[in-house]
Amino acid sequence: MDGRLIDHPEFQDSTQSWRLGAVIFTLRALGWPVETIEVPSPTEHSPDRVIALYRLDGKYTAQALAMNGGAA
Repeated sequence: MDGRLIDHPEFQDSTQSWRLGAVIFTLRALGWPVETIEVPSPTEHSPDRVIALYRLDGKYTAQALAMNGGAA
């Protein structure tokens, strides 16, 4: 919610959940403009590997907090 990029390992460390894809799907279904940035991340076994980083612009933080009954 602060505009940072997040990847799967960071999400899992922060939430103890591996369901980042489901969260992104839900946010988009609710109309949130989650950005996807694809980054090459080759490995020895997968030289064409690409990972996704996700970002929600920080300007949406106040809106999300208001919808959740919080204060910005």
